[in-house]
Amino acid sequence: MNYLALSLVAALLFASCSTPNDPNDASIIPSIQTDVRIGNESVNYVNPEISPTGNYMIWLEVDLSNGTTGRVWQCGIDPNTGNLIPEDGKGFSPFNSNIYARPADWGRDNQGVYYVGATNEGQIKLVRPTSPTSAIVTDINVPINNRRRVFYPSQFPNSDQKFMLYIENDVVNGFSPSAPRNTKYQLRLLDLNNPVNDYLIEEQPAVFPQTVPMDIIVPRWIKGTPYFTYGALGANNKIQAKEGNAYNPTAPPRFVTADNSTKVDGYPVMNFNTGKQYFMSGINATNTAYFYKRDAFGDMFIQSQVVTPNSVNLHDPALNQSHEPFMFNNQLYSTFQINNNGGSYLETTLNQPGEVWLTTIDAPVNKMWLLSKFDPSLNISEPEPYVGNGKAWVYYSAVKIDASAPLTRRQFQLRRCSVIIQE
Repeated sequence: MNYLALSLVAALLFASCSTPNDPNDASIIPSIQTDVRIGNESVNYVNPEISPTGNYMIWLEVDLSNGTTGRVWQCGIDPNTGNLIPEDGKGFSPFNSNIYARPADWGRDNQGVYYVGATNEGQIKLVRPTSPTSAIVTDINVPINNRRRVFYPSQFPNSDQKFMLYIENDVVNGFSPSAPRNTKYQLRLLDLNNPVNDYLIEEQPAVFPQTVPMDIIVPRWIKGTPYFTYGALGANNKIQAKEGNAYNPTAPPRFVTADNSTKVDGYPVMNFNTGKQYFMSGINATNTAYFYKRDAFGDMFIQSQVVTPNSVNLHDPALNQSHEPFMFNNQLYSTFQINNNGGSYLETTLNQPGEVWLTTIDAPVNKMWLLSKFDPSLNISEPEPYVGNGKAWVYYSAVKIDASAPLTRRQFQLRRCSVIIQE
């Protein structure tokens, strides 16, 4: 989930963190050799995002003096070693930004990969890397507006079409539980090829100090398709997933989950080998996630898999979140995090020790592996998978736990785990 993205209401999500019986076991306990710190130890690495092809990473170097603004960087990744190119990750910086308007993910079209973010003033920029240390930067011709955030571009590898999902606040930028001046939030779809087409998908009223649903299940693409999901309040008063279609942007989105659980940080994915689609989501702020499955767009997602890691390090594990699916050796996997329960979303996510895990998705026999080496002095977050030449790694953020320091003004490490799968 995004850096400082949400502050879920404790009464809603942390009143009960009981979980069902654990059906899973860890297969591997990592050694220190498989979990290492990388990059420059004096640099603040926030929200690394890895490209779906081309071996690139983007990240934000947040200014520790204010904890909000920063500089966007891109770099390369060596597919044989997993090392950054250059070693400190500072290959090319296209613009300054902030934790709201940074590039939230990669886009892809028939020309390759790109990313989209905005300057502190609100100018949207599209950046297409040409090497780890160079890129072509293009201003998107839309009115400058510094109230836009969470930019998620589409991934259509066989088309020149480019769309972008984003959220627009009505008064000031910021995530909904920390921006009391806002009265509403809009999920919008921007046609990057013809930016005069800027579609309103859904408007949600502010519920300060609570979190609006589209900040609990952030907008995400079913990558490789024009479909996307986001959070909305269901008829049963639970946070559910809705689905929209960029090729039919004026059609009303429809709910695609409806069970009796509040979903946290849901992520959709399609297995193009089988045609099956999945929606992976933390449940009720516990250490359990539910994986849902369906056969076709427009169908409801039906629960098919329960993912509850068996932690031996955390005395009260919570917030199964930040699922990132990837294909490796023709099997679909997801990497994710859990953290010790700190009593609130931000405290749990950013100031409690945690673990990075790996799980199969819809395998004949589902298995899980603990990837990160446990350090009780480190908070861990934001796992990001990368598949190189016959190898896979998971990168993640780590920061020293410090109750006296503001959560946004601490220096984040960049770490890397080797994915060693034991059959």
